Amino acid sequence: MERDRRAGRGGGGVRRGGPRGDGRGAPGVRGRDTDPAVVRGPEALLGQAAGSGVIGRLRGGALGERSFRLLFAARTISFFGTNLAPIAVAFGVLDLTGSASYVGLSFAAWTLAQVSTLLVGGVVADRLPRRLVMIASDSANLCVRATMGALLVSGHARVWELIALQAVGGAATAFYSPASTGLVPETVPARHLQQANGFMSIARYVAFPVGAAAGGAIVATVGSGWALLLDAGTYGTSALLLVAMTLPARARTASAPNFLRELRDGWQAFTEHTWVWVLTSWISLYFLVTYAPFFVLGPYIAKHSFGGATAWAFIVTGEAIGSLAGGVVGLRLRPRRAMVVIGAIFTVIALQSALLAVHAPYPTIAVAAAFAGFAFSYGTVVWDTSLQQQIAPEKLSRVSAYNWMGAMAFLPAGYALAGPVSDLIGMSAYLWIGAAWVVVTTSVVICVRGVREFRLAPPDAPREAAVAVGT
Repeated sequence: MERDRRAGRGGGGVRRGGPRGDGRGAPGVRGRDTDPAVVRGPEALLGQAAGSGVIGRLRGGALGERSFRLLFAARTISFFGTNLAPIAVAFGVLDLTGSASYVGLSFAAWTLAQVSTLLVGGVVADRLPRRLVMIASDSANLCVRATMGALLVSGHARVWELIALQAVGGAATAFYSPASTGLVPETVPARHLQQANGFMSIARYVAFPVGAAAGGAIVATVGSGWALLLDAGTYGTSALLLVAMTLPARARTASAPNFLRELRDGWQAFTEHTWVWVLTSWISLYFLVTYAPFFVLGPYIAKHSFGGATAWAFIVTGEAIGSLAGGVVGLRLRPRRAMVVIGAIFTVIALQSALLAVHAPYPTIAVAAAFAGFAFSYGTVVWDTSLQQQIAPEKLSRVSAYNWMGAMAFLPAGYALAGPVSDLIGMSAYLWIGAAWVVVTTSVVICVRGVREFRLAPPDAPREAAVAVGT
């Protein structure tokens, strides 16, 4: 999610200057009226798909832009690999060691490397062309996954090698995420920005079940090594699609004197927008108090009260369906009081924790999980759009990096503490605390002036107006 504050202040991350062109007529950027039949290259299939059905009716929007179609395809393939890989890594490590602790270490290596490197990734993505940063990240992860896969297939893998490679992959991803957030506004006109973010959300949640199912099937049939080699192929395909993109040159501001100064400038842009830092802090604590306990204790309760993994899979599938619906709604629905709407919708997330606490029938919990998935997915679309609309382009990746790092900061601790705390106070009590925390803190957050008064600008508003509305 993301945020804003006072337009009248100098410096920081407030966008200034006239409205940005939509890219039509710029060299290499396809306009709305270009016939997709003449397109050649990796985007041709997407161009044909954009001409039929529901997507055809949206053709004049984000999917009408060649560069966005390529980015959308790259992200879809990348999301598929992202959801395939954890299963392959987990079973690859288990086959080597038989230890769940080593599985945890392998995931921790990725997460900690990603979180600790995010700020560096944000600075680099604001300094260099974001497309090239993403290509470099994809290339690095291609090498990581190909090496892991080759080691496992050849029978020469050692667990410390896999853990070290996981850390390299996490660090590479820390460059990709802030660059991706900053690149989306470069591929579409401002009026199609929320629609573009909606498509990104749809890609994420369509790829989730497909990637996980493919990972499980490949691991079960031919082994973890081959699944990781397929993941390497998804990184390579994503990189090739990004190579095919052609974007107008991004306006450059004078470079800051040094890396620390750029970090400080990014922090100033992050903190001068009340809605940004308040909601980032709020979502960070949500992951600690509510999210982590639900997803750690949920499988245990499902095993002992609902009959096993099938019930938990049913609940998670409900969340995925709701998340997909949230992305679809995000294509069209643009609330003016964006942060208030996000907060109001977010309160429904408390319901799944409350129902799990009382061991309600798991189909009922699945329905609640669908509402939670919808709230988080739609909220993310609106949040990304708000950030991209309100933060100066040359500082967007740094602000995004602070947002990513802040949101993820307490998640590892939440996972680690869920078991011990539930042993101390009981699982039901812990889940009730998580549910109550969502309701109470959401009510407080939407009363904060900078959050309550934030307005999402109309799609066709000039940039100065967008900033003023967002104050």
